[in-house]
Formats: sequence, C-alpha cells, structure tokens
Amino acid sequence: MGLNLSNGNMYKFVNYTWNPIKGKCLHDCSYCYMKTMPQYQHLILAENEFKTDLGNGNRIFIGSTTDAFAENVPSEWIVRILDYCYQNHNAEKPNAYLLQSKNPKRFLEFINHPIMERVIFGTTIETNRFYPEIMNKAPRIEERVEAMEEIARLGRPTMVTAEPLMQFDHEEVVSFIRRCSPKLVNIGKESKGRVKLPEPTQEEVQQLIAELKSFANVNVKDNALIWRK
Repeated sequence: MGLNLSNGNMYKFVNYTWNPIKGKCLHDCSYCYMKTMPQYQHLILAENEFKTDLGNGNRIFIGSTTDAFAENVPSEWIVRILDYCYQNHNAEKPNAYLLQSKNPKRFLEFINHPIMERVIFGTTIETNRFYPEIMNKAPRIEERVEAMEEIARLGRPTMVTAEPLMQFDHEEVVSFIRRCSPKLVNIGKESKGRVKLPEPTQEEVQQLIAELKSFANVNVKDNALIWRK
C-alpha cells in the first residue's frame, strides 16, 4: 500500500510510484516487465491505496504497473484517482504527477480535471512500425501520436518514451516523436532477456538520438547505455 520509492530503471525525475489500479493490463505487450511478477488476473481498484499520504513536493508516477488509461479501465476509477490527488493537493508545495499510457486519447476525456494542471503526459513510441505479435492489443502508434498532438496543442507538457526501442524507419519515427512536442524523450532497451525483440543497430540509435536532441531533451536510460558506447 502507498507510495513506492522509484528505483531501478525508472525515470530519474520521478521520486515515487503509486498504483491504485492493479491487475493484468489490457494491452498485454510481450515485453512487459509485469509478466514476470505475481499480479491479479483481473483489474481491481485497490481501496486501501486511498489511504496513501501523497506528501508534498513529490514527483509521482501514477500507474507504473498497469496502464490506468486502457480502454477497459472504468472512467469512475480514473476520476476517483484524480479526485484523490486533487483533494490532497498542497498549493504551497504541490506534487507533480506523471501519467503515461499507450492509449493517450483517454487523457483527453479528463483533461479539464483541475489536477491535470500538475501532470506531465507521456506515451510510448517504441518504433514507428507495428509488431502485432509483440504489441498485441496496444493501440497503433499513429493513434497515440494523434492524441499527443492534441494534448500538446492544449499547452500541456508531454513526454515520449522509446522503450524498448525496436527497429524503426528513421524519418518516420522522428516525425512521430516530433509531432508529440515532447519536452523529454527517454531511450531504453529490453535488457532483462524476457523476450527477443527486433532491435536497431548502435549506429541507428546514435543517429536517432542526435536528431531528437534538435527539438527535445533526450535521456538515454541506464539499460540502453550500451548503444552509446
């Protein structure tokens, strides 16, 4: 129950994760690290999580273990989470929140909730291609990009995570990421040996990073440093 210290290969700007929704993610991506961990087979809204002290001045990733904005997550659950964050809001030392989803169009359903003023909106763009046997039920990349474009047009801060980065077409993937207007792009790889992925070459990744740096801050995660050598 409660806040979990962010560690391992998580985003370095995040202090804590908070997971009020638990269970198997609808998207069922083959590389998901949660596949190696015990979890509920069906989604639940964990009532005990709503006793959590969210603290003040924290940077909290909500929903790091399952996509809280997948299509099968009830809207009332999402509202409950956002309301809880807002009710625990400290104006003098407010928290900041990261929401990340492969279904970012659902962010737009709740974009006018007052806590959304304290949110960074993220999505995953691991390639411009679609690998159905790997991505399974996750929304197509173009759908993710269209939603993030709209969020950026509304003046909300956006972030893109290219993890695990897979084989891509350079111009197309750069275009997709650019359209999201991200302040930050995270580059990561599948490093646990859970599944064999079609990975780009070191040279391709280095060229990608160089171009992304022309319009965004780029963070190469620790698990992808091998691509920078």
